[in-house]
Amino acid sequence: MKKILLVLLSVVCISVSPCFAKVIVGNVSMTDQIPTELFGDWKVYSICTKSTNKEYFDATSIDIWRLSRNGDTVTLENPMSGARANVEVSDIKGSTVKFEKKTYYPDEESTETPILTLQGDNFVGVDKINIKTFKDGKLIKEDYVEYKVKGTRISGISLDSIFGK
Repeated sequence: MKKILLVLLSVVCISVSPCFAKVIVGNVSMTDQIPTELFGDWKVYSICTKSTNKEYFDATSIDIWRLSRNGDTVTLENPMSGARANVEVSDIKGSTVKFEKKTYYPDEESTETPILTLQGDNFVGVDKINIKTFKDGKLIKEDYVEYKVKGTRISGISLDSIFGK
């Protein structure tokens, strides 16, 4: 009798316990996973490695990029050109961060995808830009360029300097 009662009690506990179980749900923003050292001002060297329109895209360039964050919004600015855009974080793997910015105009759509790997006070990576031109809703031209980029920190405190590593 004790065995039957024990088995029945076990079955009741197992079948009732899911009713009382609490599911903990949480969200971790991708922006929370960006290495803090990536934020700040960078001198960026770019060299064109692929292009469908060499007359339109520069072969090389030197720019200033300012990466900043406010809450879940990441902003990439170029103080030299005045360009400023909020960018989406589309992937993070270790110290490699993939950003994406899509811009839509009436007859043009552009996507820029910088993929940066942090290496102390430097980063390396690529910046891919795809521009589609439309007329009467139909694609009439598509240009693509890919730059190899190298950034060197020019301002902003790296965590190494805070913790003395």
